[in-house]
Amino acid sequence: MKGRSLSWQLLRVGRAAGLRAGDGRVRTIALLLATALLALGLTAVAATYAVYDGIEQRTANRSLQFHDAFPTRPIAALAKADFDEIEGRQFSLVYVRPLSSHTALPPGVDRWPAPGEAVLSPELMRLLRSEGALHRYGKVVETIRDAGLANPGERYAYVNPTDRQFDKKSAYPVVGFGGGGMPTGDVRFIADRGKFLTALYLILLPTAALALVAVRMGAAGRDKRTALVSALGGGRRHRALLNLGEASVPVIAGAVLGTLPALWMTAFGNTRLPWINYWLSSTDLRQWWGVLVLAGLAALVGMFLLVCLVHRPATRRRSRSTRLAAHTGRAVRWAALACPLLLFATVWGPAQLDPSHYADLRMKFYNTGVVAVMATLPCAVAVVAAALGPLLARWSRRTGDVGALVSGRHTAAHPGVTARLVAGVGIALVLVSQVQLKNAQFGENARAAEATANRVGHSVLLTNFSDQLPPERVGNVLSHLPAGVEPFAVYRPKNPSTSAPARILGPCRTLRILQLRCSSRPVTVSSRVADQRLVETLRWVSPVVDRFEVQQGPALPGHSSATPEKLVLVAADGKDLPQAEIKQLLRDSLPVASAGADAPGAEWLVGARESVAHGKWVIFFGVPGVLIVALAVALANLAEFLRFSRKVAPLSVLTGKRKVYYSTAAWALLVPLLAAIATSVIAASWLAAPQERAADGVELSGNVLATTSGALAVMALLTWWWGARAAVRESTRWRPYGE
Repeated sequence: MKGRSLSWQLLRVGRAAGLRAGDGRVRTIALLLATALLALGLTAVAATYAVYDGIEQRTANRSLQFHDAFPTRPIAALAKADFDEIEGRQFSLVYVRPLSSHTALPPGVDRWPAPGEAVLSPELMRLLRSEGALHRYGKVVETIRDAGLANPGERYAYVNPTDRQFDKKSAYPVVGFGGGGMPTGDVRFIADRGKFLTALYLILLPTAALALVAVRMGAAGRDKRTALVSALGGGRRHRALLNLGEASVPVIAGAVLGTLPALWMTAFGNTRLPWINYWLSSTDLRQWWGVLVLAGLAALVGMFLLVCLVHRPATRRRSRSTRLAAHTGRAVRWAALACPLLLFATVWGPAQLDPSHYADLRMKFYNTGVVAVMATLPCAVAVVAAALGPLLARWSRRTGDVGALVSGRHTAAHPGVTARLVAGVGIALVLVSQVQLKNAQFGENARAAEATANRVGHSVLLTNFSDQLPPERVGNVLSHLPAGVEPFAVYRPKNPSTSAPARILGPCRTLRILQLRCSSRPVTVSSRVADQRLVETLRWVSPVVDRFEVQQGPALPGHSSATPEKLVLVAADGKDLPQAEIKQLLRDSLPVASAGADAPGAEWLVGARESVAHGKWVIFFGVPGVLIVALAVALANLAEFLRFSRKVAPLSVLTGKRKVYYSTAAWALLVPLLAAIATSVIAASWLAAPQERAADGVELSGNVLATTSGALAVMALLTWWWGARAAVRESTRWRPYGE
């Protein structure tokens, strides 16, 4: 009973000591935020496993079981998996023709669609309705339930084609749906779980830094208390109880707040993540609710362990030492001198290496330089601030600004403190700019396709027809093209070589649209005098772009055995073609998946957009991550300023007013942070120059940089206000003790 009473008293003493500490409120909020973010990050890791397991399970349950893999089972249906595109993103759909009304249904579907009908996922139905193309695949008779979707926001469809669209020769016999079959759907497009967990480190690592900062805030007074307890005979358990009592309320509250979002999603249904537009399945999270709770408890226990382990009693040698440590700041000054040299070397150096031979070396050189600049940039700002400190002090003598005088002298004497103050800001801005640039980079073919789209848009389309289609059926489709759409053919030479040009064949009216003369014989023409749409077509069809042969004739001669390399459609008025209408014509008139019409290079753009979509997750986690880093550094420096304010507390007596702390905080906190933001914006812009290629759409986003700078500026203002208010409260507690 006595032991329990002592333990309870130690917890209460620790709690009371935390409330009486000058920076107690700051530490309480820091601990609450750190624990909440840690719990949120750990529950996100658990949710990742839950979501991926659910995706894999539901994808396996609906996978196509081909008869070749299960030859002993009877054929139940004929099916063909295909892809389509909406809003620039690919998705899967399955064309299926059941051979019997008793054929087992895939998960999430209540009945088989009849020929000419389709069953769509809710998200695909929403997107098609927004485009006014709800019946793209036929009459919609049902929606697929969540049990048949990889995730609630998946775009997916089962389509039973009409007899005109159905080709038994191109379909595959299947015996059912389930394990051991071919997977379809989002599992073919999403990144694997390992890459996603790696992206979560962008949240977890900054949160760990914030946790360390929060635990060590007010460490000077806490170390004195633990040393006193040790001198009175207290052991590790007693010191731990003191620390736990001080941190228990904010840590428990933070763990609860950080775990609530995941538990809320398990109880109240599917949740759509903002900006990413990804739907989290409540069913998956509900099956892992116990793990989510354990993740929150792990955050709680981890913070308590950190609170107990970080604060150790001073060693005997250290506790007896009375020597004051002086820091000259020599390392800070050397790093400041190195910063502009490293910045110049990072921007100029990689450009001197041939990218065709030293691409990997260029990137390593550049990345190393970026890290070095991030490490030395805060030191450069600190040294400049230290140089300006005496000037600020002399200026304050003329104006009578006591806060400027004190801050100027302090900044000049302690450049290391200023470097720590602005480090988070510099790292945040440079990291955000680098993440955005990495996300904007496409492959070479994707960049070329983007450039083609910028030049000609959708005024030219390249069609693709299956070799199995008879020419007369293709010709019948071409005769039903919308008004103003003209076709021509591109033929490769019989003996293709790098020097042999392609031959353009089309009706006379089409050739005139392309600014070409009609001729019954092949005539060589320079691309410099041709229509831009034809030149862009040659870039993607022919190895020779600077010239071509042109001849009048039908785009698709039915009597010729030679087949064109590509059938091309152009708009007579030079405007964008009705691509959706043309695709629907091909979809309705020809067997499924046997024809298509896309802009030049569209297949590369689709892949690039998938990469951009994956890169959004990096920004989704990265931007909050760097802001957490900045918050951690801001809290650390707020605690530093509170220690500094206790030293200058007598100023309130000498000046007769406590508003001096607002001025002191402005010069010691706000001005260095704003100067670091401006300097970091310039450095981030210079560091982006080697990677920027405006022609390829790879540019540093001014919006991203401005948004991050604005958020950091707001944080600087809050740090200044909070620091000044805390210093005022601290000054009210000051009493002279023989100073």
